[in-house]
Parts: sequence; C-alpha cells; structure tokens
Amino acid sequence: MAQKAITTENAPLHCMEERFYSRLGRALKPGVIARVVLAAFERARRGEKLISLTGGSYDPMSLPVKEVEEVLRDIPPEDWRGILQYGSNLGSGRLRAELAKFSGEAGIEADPEGEIIVTTGSQQALDLISRVFLDPGDRVIVGEPTYLQALASFRLYGAEVETVPLDEEGMRIDALERKLRKLSAEGRRVKLLYTVPSYQNPTATVMPEHRRRRLVELAEEYDFLIVEDNPYGYISFEGPMPKPIKAYDDVGRVIYLSTFSKIVSPGLRIGWAIGRRGFIEKMALAKMNADICSDGLSQYVAAELLRRGHVHRLIERVRRVYREKRDLMLESMELHFPEEAEWREPRGGLFLWVKMPEGFDADALLDEALKRGVAYIPGSNFYTDPNIRNYLRLNYSYPSREEIAEGIRILGDLFSEALKS
Repeated sequence: MAQKAITTENAPLHCMEERFYSRLGRALKPGVIARVVLAAFERARRGEKLISLTGGSYDPMSLPVKEVEEVLRDIPPEDWRGILQYGSNLGSGRLRAELAKFSGEAGIEADPEGEIIVTTGSQQALDLISRVFLDPGDRVIVGEPTYLQALASFRLYGAEVETVPLDEEGMRIDALERKLRKLSAEGRRVKLLYTVPSYQNPTATVMPEHRRRRLVELAEEYDFLIVEDNPYGYISFEGPMPKPIKAYDDVGRVIYLSTFSKIVSPGLRIGWAIGRRGFIEKMALAKMNADICSDGLSQYVAAELLRRGHVHRLIERVRRVYREKRDLMLESMELHFPEEAEWREPRGGLFLWVKMPEGFDADALLDEALKRGVAYIPGSNFYTDPNIRNYLRLNYSYPSREEIAEGIRILGDLFSEALKS
C-alpha cells in the first residue's frame, strides 16, 4: 500500500514548519524586543498608547528631516545614475572617504580604500564578524551585562560566551586578567573580546584610558581580537567623546564599529567597521552573500551630511536634547521610584540602568507594566544567566518629556506595590 503523502491537511502546521528549518533557523526565537513591539501593536489596534522606555531609538523631533530634504533636492542628474546602480560591497567610496575623516577626528587612522566597510547598521557588522571569525565552540569574552543583540549574534554562530564583571568604570581588567590566565592554563583559547567602552549598553559606564590601553596589551599577550562597539560615544554630556580603544591599537587587533543610528538617523541604516585590510576584505566577501551592497541612496545622503558638516551639528543637537531628557527621567525617578531602587547618573548615551533589591522580578512585572501602558527592558536579557532578574534598563532618548514623566510615575507605583506585596 502506498504511503500517504504528508500535506497541510494531515500534518500539524508546526510540525510541517519545523522539519524544514536549519540548525540556525531553529535557534531563532523572538526576544523581549519582539514581545514589546507586539504589545505596542496590540494596544494601538485597540486605540491605546504604549509609553516605550525600551530601545535606543532616536528622538523623533530631532530627526534631520530638513537636512536630508536639502541633500536630496541638490542631487545632480549624473549622480543619480551611480546611486541607482549596484555599488561596491565595501560601500560607497565617497562615504568611506568621509568616514575616514570623521573617524580621524577621534584618533582613528584608516585607509578608506581597504580598511573601512559600510554596513547596513552596525548590527550587520556584528553579524559579519560572527560569520567571518567564529566557529562553533570558539570563545568570546564579554563584559557582563552587555548588549543583548551581540549576545544573540555570537550564540547564533555557536560561540561559547565567557563573562567578565563590570564596575562603575566598565569592564574590570583585573577580573579579565584572571579569566585569561585561567583559560590559558586550561589550554582554552579566546578568539574575540567584545566591549562597548563608552556609555555602555545597558549600564552607561565609561572605561577609563588606562583600562583601554591595558586591554590592547592583553589582546597582544593572549592573542585575541577586540571588537569595539561604539554607537554611543559621541553622545557625551560632559566634554568630548572618550578616545576609542582603536586609537591605541598599533598592530590591528581592534575591529571598530560605529553607526549613524544614534547620532543621525536609524532609518538611513548606515553603520561601518574599521579594521585590518585582510579582516575587512573577508567581511566584504561575507557581505556579498548577505545583501551584495548597502543602499546607494542612504550612502549618498550620509556622505553629504558628513561633507556639509550636518553630522557634527546633529550630534550637538541630540547631546542637548538627551541631556535634558536624562535629567527629567532622573528627577521623576527621585520622586516616584521606591527608595530601594539604585541607579547612577549616566554621563552620556541613551540608557539608565536600575538595580532593584534581591528577589525583585523585573521579568515577571513586565506584563503588568504593559497592561498599564509602559514598556521597559528587563535586565535579565543582558546577562548570560537569565536568573538575574532584579535589574531593568530604561531609555530616555525616544519618549517625549510628557511620556517620560508619566511612564516613570506608572513604573514607580508598580514597583512600590511589588516590593510591598
């Protein structure tokens, strides 16, 4: 008797789907950001608002609408032909030249012809690095807590993540040295170290110069690469941006990442990586398999915004706006948060990291917060151990001033109730 074919009529839908996925496909699971976005859509469908104190989105009123309109209006016909054609997998030569100048102001010297690659946001750069450098079982060191999508990218490619604690000055170099000695004695090699040294996500800590210099020395001593992620460094509330680790790198062990998403516009999807020529060439080959090349129009606009000096003016604008919003959030927390809550004043960046008492469960309270119309990110998402649940991250760059005041009041009431129960 012939075997009956499996069809959509006689097989459960989830079974039919699962058998087609690859190992990587099966590993893709919706995270907390997706959960919050779905809640926002559902509330919007019912005509209800959701105050989002979650992702590091750009202040809507500060977006460079006029500046971008001006660039688009001025594009000559001959430039349109290049914009609308395929481009280099390294990125627009015009943009790479401008990025070399921009990075040079921070002390990073890079040849735009072969040491810079333009990516579709810095998240693509993290994915390309994971593809090019990581095999299953390779070890990556991160300072913990750390950026959740970096953890997701490393895990997706099978890396084993080792953690080093942070203090008020970022990654603890003494703990890192102990970790490296231990792993070396056990014959276990470290491939990459990932760090966000300036206004770190999620803690907003800043690594001092002596730690940055020592990190480069340790990379040479123990033969690993440093991935320096710098989305937030330009958003400094107290003086100029801290000098990047890459500026202390004389041998090419640092791969430097940055993005327009926090200082110009997330919608342009412009990120970039700077590193050794061979490393950048490999990333460019991996990018060919991902998207061939980045969007030509966005790259043209980005290059012109840099060339015309708009980027520096936009950075000054968001520094002022975000400093004011930070101050308002801190004032509101002083008024409404329970006295058991602890936090430090961020000196830059987009986030405020809150510690609650042991036993407090920020994950369990998220659903109730969403019902009351406020979203935040539970701190467990930034740890390799999901049982660390008494932290949360708040964002002040995206919500309006009115939303910040209202959202903090709502969370303050919720958290106070939880601590009393």
